[in-house]
Amino acid sequence: MGMRRRPFKLDLRRLSHALFLGITLSFLFFLSALWLGREQEGFALTLSLIGISLVLEAQPAAVASIPLGFAPLTGAAISILANLIPIPLLMLTFDQVIRNWSWMRHRLQRADKWSAKYGHYGVWGLSVLSPFLGAYVCVVVGFGLRWHAARIFASVTLGTIVSTLLITYGGHWFVHLIHLGPFHI
Repeated sequence: MGMRRRPFKLDLRRLSHALFLGITLSFLFFLSALWLGREQEGFALTLSLIGISLVLEAQPAAVASIPLGFAPLTGAAISILANLIPIPLLMLTFDQVIRNWSWMRHRLQRADKWSAKYGHYGVWGLSVLSPFLGAYVCVVVGFGLRWHAARIFASVTLGTIVSTLLITYGGHWFVHLIHLGPFHI
């Protein structure tokens, strides 16, 4: 006798609430980034910076914000907010996959022991990894290890904010060093 399959059951009420929250947060991140950029450089440059952040993550977008003419803090803030746009929807997607696909849930049960051992503090390791792996990959890793969603979001956001600010201000400092120093071009 083969394995008995559990019927696929989808909680539409929970899904609709989570989807509403995910879309709302993503939309707020987008509008916040657009508003910040509109105040300084206009829609076209802001949309290009948002696009760079969505595709290449916040750190390269922060570097690109300097030659686009954004102030370091504004460029970093737009890059961070734009990088956060897909994260609520990614988190919702992985939560639904883990909840509804039994084969995925079964495979992730192996991570439960490691997760229980390091879950409370291990999730903060994603702060260190997010500049290198990217926020999107860190969200997947966090859900794969079955850590708490709010901690995953906080950890990845913290790592993204710190690294983006360091990169932006480091790039701004370097540009001023070249323009003001002996290497004046």
